[in-house]
Amino acid sequence: TQYFFGLTPGITKANLTSNYIQLTGKVRLDYSTQSPIIGTGTQADLIDNATQNVLETYYFIIFGDVNGDSNIDTSDSGNIVDYENFLIQWNPLVDSAYYAAADLNGDGNIDSVDADIIVDVENFCFSIDQTTGRAVPYQ
Repeated sequence: TQYFFGLTPGITKANLTSNYIQLTGKVRLDYSTQSPIIGTGTQADLIDNATQNVLETYYFIIFGDVNGDSNIDTSDSGNIVDYENFLIQWNPLVDSAYYAAADLNGDGNIDSVDADIIVDVENFCFSIDQTTGRAVPYQ
Protein backbone atom coordinates (compact mmCIF):
# COMPACT_ATOMS: atom_id res chain seq x y z
CA THR A 1 0.00 0.00 0.00
CA GLN A 2 1.26 3.44 -0.89
CA TYR A 3 0.35 6.58 1.04
CA PHE A 4 0.26 10.33 0.60
CA PHE A 5 0.77 12.25 3.84
CA GLY A 6 2.29 15.50 5.06
CA LEU A 7 -0.66 17.48 3.73
CA THR A 8 -2.60 20.20 5.51
CA PRO A 9 -6.00 19.15 6.90
CA GLY A 10 -8.74 20.45 4.64
CA ILE A 11 -6.63 20.28 1.49
CA THR A 12 -8.62 20.20 -1.73
CA LYS A 13 -7.98 18.09 -4.80
CA ALA A 14 -7.40 21.28 -6.78
CA ASN A 15 -4.78 22.52 -4.31
CA LEU A 16 -3.10 19.10 -4.30
CA THR A 17 -2.79 18.90 -8.06
CA SER A 18 -1.74 22.51 -8.56
CA ASN A 19 0.79 22.73 -5.71
CA TYR A 20 2.03 19.25 -4.79
CA ILE A 21 1.67 16.73 -7.62
CA GLN A 22 2.99 16.95 -11.13
CA LEU A 23 1.62 14.33 -13.49
CA THR A 24 3.69 13.66 -16.58
CA GLY A 25 2.60 11.71 -19.59
CA LYS A 26 -0.93 10.71 -20.42
CA VAL A 27 -2.12 9.87 -16.94
CA ARG A 28 -4.67 11.19 -14.47
CA LEU A 29 -5.70 10.70 -10.86
CA ASP A 30 -9.17 9.33 -10.14
CA TYR A 31 -10.40 9.76 -6.56
CA SER A 32 -12.68 7.51 -4.54
CA THR A 33 -14.80 10.45 -3.43
CA GLN A 34 -16.71 13.19 -5.20
CA SER A 35 -15.91 15.61 -2.37
CA PRO A 36 -13.41 18.34 -3.29
CA ILE A 37 -11.74 17.81 0.12
CA ILE A 38 -9.21 15.01 0.70
CA GLY A 39 -9.48 13.15 4.01
CA THR A 40 -7.90 10.08 5.52
CA GLY A 41 -8.74 6.97 3.53
CA THR A 42 -9.36 8.80 0.26
CA GLN A 43 -8.08 6.59 -2.53
CA ALA A 44 -6.41 7.97 -5.64
CA ASP A 45 -5.79 5.73 -8.62
CA LEU A 46 -3.18 6.73 -11.19
CA ILE A 47 -4.84 5.88 -14.50
CA ASP A 48 -3.22 5.44 -17.91
CA ASN A 49 -5.46 7.51 -20.20
CA ALA A 50 -4.76 5.33 -23.24
CA THR A 51 -5.49 1.93 -21.69
CA GLN A 52 -7.60 3.02 -18.68
CA ASN A 53 -5.46 0.66 -16.56
CA VAL A 54 -4.72 1.49 -12.94
CA LEU A 55 -0.97 2.00 -12.71
CA GLU A 56 -0.76 2.76 -8.97
CA THR A 57 -3.14 3.16 -6.05
CA TYR A 58 -2.49 5.61 -3.21
CA TYR A 59 -4.31 6.33 0.05
CA PHE A 60 -4.25 9.65 1.86
CA ILE A 61 -3.54 10.10 5.56
CA ILE A 62 -4.36 13.26 7.47
CA PHE A 63 -2.98 12.41 10.91
CA GLY A 64 -5.70 12.89 13.53
CA ASP A 65 -8.51 12.60 10.96
CA VAL A 66 -9.89 9.14 11.64
CA ASN A 67 -13.31 9.55 10.05
CA GLY A 68 -12.11 10.75 6.64
CA ASP A 69 -13.62 14.25 6.63
CA SER A 70 -10.19 15.98 6.74
CA ASN A 71 -11.03 17.73 10.03
CA ILE A 72 -9.39 16.94 13.35
CA ASP A 73 -12.17 17.26 15.90
CA THR A 74 -14.31 15.59 18.53
CA SER A 75 -15.82 13.12 16.10
CA ASP A 76 -12.32 11.72 15.51
CA SER A 77 -11.71 11.49 19.24
CA GLY A 78 -15.06 9.72 19.57
CA ASN A 79 -14.15 7.25 16.82
CA ILE A 80 -10.96 6.36 18.65
CA VAL A 81 -12.87 5.78 21.89
CA ASP A 82 -15.44 3.69 19.98
CA TYR A 83 -12.63 1.68 18.40
CA GLU A 84 -10.99 1.13 21.80
CA ASN A 85 -14.33 -0.06 23.21
CA PHE A 86 -14.99 -2.40 20.24
CA LEU A 87 -18.00 -0.41 19.04
CA ILE A 88 -16.42 0.04 15.61
CA GLN A 89 -13.92 -2.18 13.84
CA TRP A 90 -11.25 -1.39 11.31
CA ASN A 91 -9.87 -4.02 9.00
CA PRO A 92 -6.06 -3.90 9.38
CA LEU A 93 -5.55 -4.23 5.62
CA VAL A 94 -8.40 -2.17 4.18
CA ASP A 95 -8.37 0.52 6.89
CA SER A 96 -4.61 0.82 7.41
CA ALA A 97 -4.74 4.58 6.69
CA TYR A 98 -7.10 5.02 9.66
CA TYR A 99 -4.76 3.07 11.94
CA ALA A 100 -1.88 5.32 10.93
CA ALA A 101 -3.98 8.47 11.34
CA ALA A 102 -5.15 7.44 14.82
CA ASP A 103 -1.86 6.47 16.56
CA LEU A 104 -0.80 10.00 17.43
CA ASN A 105 1.70 9.16 20.15
CA GLY A 106 3.39 6.43 18.08
CA ASP A 107 3.13 3.67 20.66
CA GLY A 108 1.48 1.18 18.28
CA ASN A 109 -1.84 1.32 20.13
CA ILE A 110 -5.02 3.19 19.34
CA ASP A 111 -6.50 4.19 22.65
CA SER A 112 -7.75 6.97 24.91
CA VAL A 113 -4.31 8.61 24.93
CA ASP A 114 -4.68 9.24 21.20
CA ALA A 115 -8.26 10.47 21.72
CA ASP A 116 -7.00 12.86 24.40
CA ILE A 117 -4.40 14.23 21.99
CA ILE A 118 -7.17 15.14 19.56
CA VAL A 119 -9.01 16.96 22.36
CA ASP A 120 -5.78 18.81 23.15
CA VAL A 121 -5.45 19.72 19.46
CA GLU A 122 -8.95 21.18 19.53
CA ASN A 123 -8.01 23.18 22.62
CA PHE A 124 -4.81 24.49 20.98
CA CYS A 125 -2.52 22.71 23.44
CA PHE A 126 -1.02 20.51 20.71
CA SER A 127 -0.83 20.40 16.97
CA ILE A 128 -0.13 17.38 14.82
CA ASP A 129 2.95 17.32 12.63
CA GLN A 130 1.51 16.02 9.37
CA THR A 131 4.92 14.75 8.20
CA THR A 132 5.51 12.53 11.24
CA GLY A 133 1.99 11.96 12.56
CA ARG A 134 3.04 12.93 16.08
CA ALA A 135 1.57 15.51 18.42
CA VAL A 136 3.78 18.48 19.19
CA PRO A 137 3.21 21.43 21.56
CA TYR A 138 1.14 24.13 19.92
CA GLN A 139 3.24 26.99 18.59
